[in-house]
Amino acid sequence: MNIHNPYAKEGVWLRGSLHNHTTNSDGHHPLSTVYRMYHDYDFFAISDHDQITEHTDESTIPTLYEAIEVSSPKAHMLLVQPPKAIMEGYTNEFTIDNYGQLSAMCLEGGGISVLVHPNRYYSQYWKLADMLAMNAYTGIEVINGDGNPEYDIAFDKWDAVLSSGRKVWGFGNDDFHAYGQERRAWNVALAATNSHEAVLEALRSGSFYVSTGYGFDSIEVEGSTIVAKLGSSDQLDGMYKYATVIGKYGKVLHEVTGRFTELRYTCTGDEGYVRIAVYLEGGSGAFSQPLFME
Repeated sequence: MNIHNPYAKEGVWLRGSLHNHTTNSDGHHPLSTVYRMYHDYDFFAISDHDQITEHTDESTIPTLYEAIEVSSPKAHMLLVQPPKAIMEGYTNEFTIDNYGQLSAMCLEGGGISVLVHPNRYYSQYWKLADMLAMNAYTGIEVINGDGNPEYDIAFDKWDAVLSSGRKVWGFGNDDFHAYGQERRAWNVALAATNSHEAVLEALRSGSFYVSTGYGFDSIEVEGSTIVAKLGSSDQLDGMYKYATVIGKYGKVLHEVTGRFTELRYTCTGDEGYVRIAVYLEGGSGAFSQPLFME
């Protein structure tokens, strides 16, 4: 049995958000204000609807990405670091062919593509059949910062796509538009350095996890056992936690509750993939990428 661990690398943990808006589309704040709201983040993207907002103002955020939210009334897709040529003849018409071509252009240029808020059933959501019909994309937004469990959490669709045999990553973002929507969900990347290409490589390869306020110190593989070391401090170690190990079709393989700092799960080899979700007392959580098995 071979367990593919995207965290088996040296690096530093870096915090960032990729789905954010300014007054260039339907955001309530100009670029300079949005920068200040995320001043201590390590990487950050502006993803205005159907346009690329350039980073023209001064910012303390070390690594900045241009992005665009392709915004058909039917479904939305986030493209991070797309080539400028993508705007030539651009249309947001929702067809699998058009969205697929836009995604492919971004991926071929070294960027990433994410299907966002796929469970927002009242508007702009992804049908599972369309997600499976898309040829290539980096991942799915499994937590959208609005946080409504009925609309903005999409672990079910992620597990459905993973269980079909696709290898896609889960992302978490604020989908920031207005004050009060910041710092609700983010991505923590294990990158070699805080540089433009190193962070992108971590996101492309799944070397990151999603956080709503908690985290992992490391995720390692020892033989057939996955070992997740949880965020630890005197305060955190004394708090209750609930952890689940999840496999194909969203099946819960293992559960632990209590005060603990390490989670261990020994694989049988027929799980297909394993991902970990840990919730901290008070509700904040950390969500790993899948570790695939062969």
